[in-house]
Amino acid sequence: MTSRPFASLAEGEVARWSHEITGSDVDEFARLSGDENPLHMDDEFARRQGYRGRVVHGMLLGAYLSRVVGTVLPGPGVVWLSQDVRFANPAYIGDTIEVCVHVKHKSPALRTLVLESTITNQRGDKLVIGEGKMMMLAQKTTVPWTEMVALVTGASRGIGAATAQALGERGASVVVNYHQNKEAADGVVAAIEQAGGKAVAVQADVGDEASTVALADAAVEAFGRVDAVVNNATPTIERKPLEELSWSEVDRYWRFYVQSAFLLTERLLPGMKERGFGRFVHMLTTAAWGTPPPNVAGYVAAKSGLWGLTRSLAVELAPHGVTVNAVSPSAVITDQWAEASDSRRRALAMSVPAQRLASPEEVAATIMFLLGEEGSYVTGANLPVAGGEVM
Repeated sequence: MTSRPFASLAEGEVARWSHEITGSDVDEFARLSGDENPLHMDDEFARRQGYRGRVVHGMLLGAYLSRVVGTVLPGPGVVWLSQDVRFANPAYIGDTIEVCVHVKHKSPALRTLVLESTITNQRGDKLVIGEGKMMMLAQKTTVPWTEMVALVTGASRGIGAATAQALGERGASVVVNYHQNKEAADGVVAAIEQAGGKAVAVQADVGDEASTVALADAAVEAFGRVDAVVNNATPTIERKPLEELSWSEVDRYWRFYVQSAFLLTERLLPGMKERGFGRFVHMLTTAAWGTPPPNVAGYVAAKSGLWGLTRSLAVELAPHGVTVNAVSPSAVITDQWAEASDSRRRALAMSVPAQRLASPEEVAATIMFLLGEEGSYVTGANLPVAGGEVM
């Protein structure tokens, strides 16, 4: 008996269940209900009334219907709001009945279903005909780390590599995306496998539409599905005043951050909705909080656009068990800052209340919280890993 996501229930869907009614079934129902009407308990009495023998309680047939509704279709988490029923023919001990429920109507806004129900005997006689209205309760859905499949973009280095390895340490299966550095990506894969996880490296330029779609398809092909996506890949960030900035440079940021997040969501969301579980974490920046630094207009604009997409997706996808969040690091010790001078890095560290720079592992730990069970009720959030730079 497993709980099904409401999104996976479809109009026209049918479920059937068969059972042979025994005398002990009727006796036990009479004991539980207190209904010891001789029509149900005394063969001779029933025959004198023109029946073949003891007549099965109509509500026992209703109980069999309840079994199907509560455990099969729609299943666990259902609330039975109303039921119209007509008892068309009597059921007898020894009958083999088939309970059939059919989804006649689905209302996503109210999370309700209208189900037609029939119960027939072994001769095809209709015993019960009815129609009920059900409501499905929203339920917490989780996937254990050891069963999770995660796609991390830009995972050959920095925060992406730390995130991929943290997933591997928990036993997850990881798609390690890289753009150019295959050797580094293979090193991350080896570290994941050594930690007990599974991993595969997939080359893709997420700034390119076709390449991003191919990445999503390759991830599904590798592990059969994707449960979580960490959008971390970034192009080289160049500081330029507005007068020197071209639209093609601005557009590259948008394609890397916003387009890639949109395309991966579009491609992978159907499977997540079907399973009732999904996690998206988008990498933002403290530069999009408060007053932005100068000479990075294209970068900040694209990251701000990604934050807007994050919030919008969080609203739309929450009813399907899919969370969408963001993490905003301040300056992190990665090779993005490799060419910065020592004095520049020290100045960055001293500008933060914590008076040090973050490590990739500290950012990855926050991402793990959002991907894991502890973060299942967090969506539409932007968590700063910033040492107090923004609050």
